[in-house]
Amino acid sequence: MADGGPTDRAADLADRSADLANRDERTDRDEALERDGSDLRGSLALNLSFRTRLTIGLVAASLIPMAGFGVILLILGSPVQSATLGRVLLFVLVVAAMIAILMAYLLAADLTAPLRAIAAAVDRTSAGDLSTPIIVPGEDELARLAESHNRLAADLERRNRELGRILAAIESGSPRDSPDFIAGRAARDAMTAFGMIDAYVLIVDPREIPAEERIPGESLPVRAVLHLGGEELGGEDIGLLVGHLPATRLWERADQDLLALFASEVAVAIRNAQLFARVEAQNSQLLELDAAKDDFLRGVSHNLQTPLTSIRAYADQLVRDRPDRRLGIIAEQTDRLSRMVRQLLTVTRLESGALKPRGEVVALAHPIRRAWEALAAEGVPFKVEDRSAGWLAVADVDQLDQVLWALLDNALKYGDRSAILVEIVPVPDHGQLRLTISDLGPGVAEMDRSRLFRRFERGVERTADDGSGLGLYVSRELCRAMDGDLVLEPQVAGRGASFSVFLPGEPPEPGESPEPSEPQQVE
Repeated sequence: MADGGPTDRAADLADRSADLANRDERTDRDEALERDGSDLRGSLALNLSFRTRLTIGLVAASLIPMAGFGVILLILGSPVQSATLGRVLLFVLVVAAMIAILMAYLLAADLTAPLRAIAAAVDRTSAGDLSTPIIVPGEDELARLAESHNRLAADLERRNRELGRILAAIESGSPRDSPDFIAGRAARDAMTAFGMIDAYVLIVDPREIPAEERIPGESLPVRAVLHLGGEELGGEDIGLLVGHLPATRLWERADQDLLALFASEVAVAIRNAQLFARVEAQNSQLLELDAAKDDFLRGVSHNLQTPLTSIRAYADQLVRDRPDRRLGIIAEQTDRLSRMVRQLLTVTRLESGALKPRGEVVALAHPIRRAWEALAAEGVPFKVEDRSAGWLAVADVDQLDQVLWALLDNALKYGDRSAILVEIVPVPDHGQLRLTISDLGPGVAEMDRSRLFRRFERGVERTADDGSGLGLYVSRELCRAMDGDLVLEPQVAGRGASFSVFLPGEPPEPGESPEPSEPQQVE
């Protein structure tokens, strides 16, 4: 009946219930000990065991009358007779004392046997064995004490069974169940656990349901409030558990406390179900909004692509007819907006599964130079170190161009126009080529590294003017679609951000010994 982790709550409930089951007995026992403590030690307050005091009492009861009788005879007799009589009396007294001690020991052992049996039963009960009753014949105090112990053990065993049923009910619950279903099942569990005739869980204000009167001879009404939170925190009452017990059933305070604990667990389960249903509804709404957003982006991307193509074509035509720097800016910004629209379109195709890369064998140095020339960055040192040793990449050329343009644009923009280094290195053990693009800028802040590849995410210090936050997300997804990956390398002293693209590679043909290419530098 509880939430996602019922084991810990069940263990806690077991501890609390065991404590409640014994609280009444401990309270009465402590009060009795405080009230009658002096009686338990005896009127003389001797620090002796019960068996020793009983033996001393029996010996004294047998010897004191005999000794008194002998003293009287000595007083009433003549001096000569007194001497002889005194020796005889002393001998008789010694023999009687020995017999009295032996008989007192045996009688004390027999009298304390029921007490030892009760003590052994208490030890078994404390160890968890409640199945062995104490049998003491008679109607005396020891028999009543044994009967009280047996009744206490039976109550504890019954409450343990009730607690086991409650724990089973708690573990069988799920937050996916509806509140009404949980309420109905809790009523059935209460009937099973507590032996009720009927039970109902009402999700109402408990003050609206008046308490029933207890009528002798009729079924016993019980109730417990579905309370959330501890009393010290105020809490909240969300409902009521009501039911009826057989008229002969004994219902004590510990039973009521156990029912209150069960009701509180039911309250937690109902509240968890309500919260879970609310979260599920919000998730469904978010999914619908996300789908609507994707449809919107897809439509916007398609609708923008056509006018942007026309603007770029007319700008190129005007430049050929009449060169003007402003027309160049228009063409450059049109290209930038076209790339952003292309990123949006790629996102929608990635999420719909419509993007299917077409693998081609390609040397990476040429696409890198082509992407750098498309950026038209002036005054920025740019160097390509091609150490591929004849290895070729297997990639979709169009998608690869989009990845390279995004990474070089990032290095140019966030590297503060510092020198950019591109390295191409084979990874023969994994059958891949590694292409690393590095700059000498400030690098990526530690707090941004874990979120840099998320959709629509930018660095903490970046604003919306710095981009859409889609470049790295789209680039990584494109690389993974080509059976590769895109990773951010660890920060290295003296170097800014370094991004590595891993792509499937093909080694050179056997017998080929390609000459190592020299690093190419472009200003």
